[in-house]
Amino acid sequence: MNTATVLYVICYAPELYANYKNKNANIYNIPEKVVIFIGTSFAFAYALVLDDNALIINYAPILALDLTAMLMRVYYAYINWNIPVVIPLVTPVVTPPVTPVV
Repeated sequence: MNTATVLYVICYAPELYANYKNKNANIYNIPEKVVIFIGTSFAFAYALVLDDNALIINYAPILALDLTAMLMRVYYAYINWNIPVVIPLVTPVVTPPVTPVV
């Protein structure tokens, strides 16, 4: 079970690094993090009710990572709330007309 926690933490490392490096997020990223945080909170609460140390040790760092990722997204969405999202237009590729072979 601790192997799963280590792998989960490893999966979160690139996301936390990208959030810190890019410092941008929009409000559309927040609901996903809230749902993940709620799910992890329920799993951690279940571990506390069972008083199972293995589950508590498993879900505590995951809950901390979920909270950190969610707060980073909320902070960067708040900081960048007035910056418009610009979708770059892709210039169409113009292909030369095909001349029929006679």
